[in-house]
This record gives sequence, structure tokens and C-alpha cells, in this order.
Amino acid sequence: MTEPADTRLAASLIGALLSPRATFAGLAREPSARPGASAIALLALFWSVLLVWLWSAGHAPAFVLLPIPADLYYLAQALLMLPVLTGLWWVHAELSHRIAAKAGGEGDEPGVRAALGFAYAAPMIVHVLAELAAYLAGGIDALRVAARISLPAASLWVWVLSALALRVAHRVSWPVSVGAAFAGLLVQALLGGLILR
Repeated sequence: MTEPADTRLAASLIGALLSPRATFAGLAREPSARPGASAIALLALFWSVLLVWLWSAGHAPAFVLLPIPADLYYLAQALLMLPVLTGLWWVHAELSHRIAAKAGGEGDEPGVRAALGFAYAAPMIVHVLAELAAYLAGGIDALRVAARISLPAASLWVWVLSALALRVAHRVSWPVSVGAAFAGLLVQALLGGLILR
């Protein structure tokens, strides 16, 4: 009997945070990227909840780059979080996987994508939950203070976990895995910076 999907999702998220090497080794054997997509979808759900909460309280980002009114931006972003985050994960995984493969990596693309989905989603879920907790405890000012700490920490954490996932899945050296992860994350960050606030 197989484990229910939600149980496997929770176990893999916890595993990515507490025992990432073993978790990524298991995910790297997945025949489909679907588990990674599930982790990204959960991140999108949590992030959307935070954004709707901010919008409903009348908050708006300080600036926007897209032609969307600032007072509606958080709502629009919440509605677009799933496709945006899915696209950013796909860009990160595609570029990171290709670089590692060109450097002699042995990982199969679906498993690499699955592992990178959890490497990306798990720290970002912690970040979003920290921001939500800060907002509920102290309002928008507390959220801004928390974000100054949790966003850089989560970004570094995603990089470390992505590098580990590539090392485990592709069996490449640390310099290759760190560089491949950095390249993938840099490109997705530049793209995400156009939308995410």
C-alpha cells in the first residue's frame, strides 16, 4: 500500500529541512517532477494567504514594475502565485540541471526537478510563515522587520539545499553543484523580481 500524497508531501518537506541528503536521494529517484510541483503549489498557497491578508487590510507594495494598481497588487499577485512560482521553479531546475549534466552529472531530469522543488519550497514556506506570524503578532511594521531577516536567510537556505540536491542527484562536485544552483537561482530571482513584492 502506498502512502497518501499529502503524507508524502509533508514527510518530504520536513525531510528537506531536517535530513535533506536522504530526502533528496529519495526524490532524485522519482520518475516524475510531480512531487516537486506539489511542494511549489503548497508554497504558492501559503504565500497567497499572506498576500490576500495584506490586501484585505489595505496594504500595498511601495513600488510595482507591472501595470497593476498598487492597491490591487497583492490581490493580483496572490491570484498569480501558482503559475509564477511554478515558472520560477521550472527555470531554476532547468538551468541548474543542464549545467550539472554538462559538467558530467548523472541525474535524471524528473528526479532532479522533484528534489529542487523541495529545496526551493521548504525554506520559502518557513519564510512565508515567519512573515505571517510577524504580521499577526505586530502588524505591517513587524512583518517588514521579519522580512529583512527571514528573506535573506531563506534565500541562502534555498541555495544551500539546491546545491545539496544537485550534488546528491547528479553526483557532481561541490563547486559544480554550488555554481549550478547559483546560476539557476540567479536567473529565477531576476525574473521573479519583476513580479514578486
